[in-house]
Amino acid sequence: MRVHVCAYTRRVLSQSLYHGRHADVKKVLSGTAKERGFVRKNGKTAKTGEKKRKKKKNKKKLKNFKKDKNLDIHELANKFSFTPLQIKNTVEDASKICNEKKDKSINKSIICEAAYNQVSGNLTDKATLIRKKHTWDELVLQKEQKDIIKRACNHIKYKHIVYDKWGMGKRVLYGRGLSVLFTGPPGTGKTMAAQVVANELGLEIYKVDLSKVISKYIGESEKNLGEVFDSAKKSNVILLFDETDALFGKRTEVKDSHDKNANVETSYLLQKMEEYDGITIMTTNFIENIDKAFFRRISYVVHFTFPDATARKEIWLKMYPKEMPISKDVDFDYLAKNFEIAGGSIKNVAVNSGFMAAAESKSVEMKHIIKALEYEMKKQGKMISKTDFKEYGYLI
Repeated sequence: MRVHVCAYTRRVLSQSLYHGRHADVKKVLSGTAKERGFVRKNGKTAKTGEKKRKKKKNKKKLKNFKKDKNLDIHELANKFSFTPLQIKNTVEDASKICNEKKDKSINKSIICEAAYNQVSGNLTDKATLIRKKHTWDELVLQKEQKDIIKRACNHIKYKHIVYDKWGMGKRVLYGRGLSVLFTGPPGTGKTMAAQVVANELGLEIYKVDLSKVISKYIGESEKNLGEVFDSAKKSNVILLFDETDALFGKRTEVKDSHDKNANVETSYLLQKMEEYDGITIMTTNFIENIDKAFFRRISYVVHFTFPDATARKEIWLKMYPKEMPISKDVDFDYLAKNFEIAGGSIKNVAVNSGFMAAAESKSVEMKHIIKALEYEMKKQGKMISKTDFKEYGYLI
């Protein structure tokens, strides 16, 4: 039996464990001792079959480690809806990880890694874990859009203040989760921004496989969506619905059973999104295809615009790692001004030019980039010639 506690109690437990005050933890745990495998013995609460020597050893281990000054206990309580026993195990696991890494302080990444060792949800059947997480420096976006994404992150960081301390929880009894919609042309950084959010909050992010969710059989899509949200709730993860037009399409006038079933799927998804207390991120290339009823239930909508010349130059410069040798003849100003392509296409050109240079055992030169750029534009169905590359046309 899982007994959940409020965010305030989770914070008290976390702080007590960090400072080695196990007596405070016992007081909270004693009321639900039987459900967690504890038994009453001689008026005291003790773990069945556990030796006192092991308890003392664990206490000493926890006291040897300090909490990193940048680690916010309130934020942890907001992100992880854990039971008291899960909190206890998380801190003990974090101390073991610190011991293995020979680190004397428990930081954000270590405590989050330990926290995910406690979850039991299984999303791998219908979603894929995204391991690479980008940072704010890698995301090239206008300041206004970046500020909106940061405000969305604050929705999780300061939930305890708004809902608990300031009493907004009395007004908002339903739908306290965070839902974000990223919309814009392909290759403008929507999926990267979702990874930035995951990295900022220290949460795992799962990309939902729509091919395993949407079904032609009546009722199957709703069942699959329910399983995804239920598993995500147990796992305390971010759900990413990429290219989500198939699920979030406009509800239509019912003319046959197919229309009725499609409208039921859309309505069910709206319901599950509102019930989910975690984070849901959606991306779409065509915002006009999204049902207007969704916008009332979406916390934040971020519009990604096509990058201008200044933004493109920044993307070009950031796309090549500092470890990659770049020839002095590479003209990034020329590339940014003359070729209006999105960040996704720039990434493809950078990768292909790198492999061309590696095959020749050379640094990345302008000829490698021009050839990779020519192929990328032809791949998109664009008609190009040597004159389009101006002074670098001879390299084709």
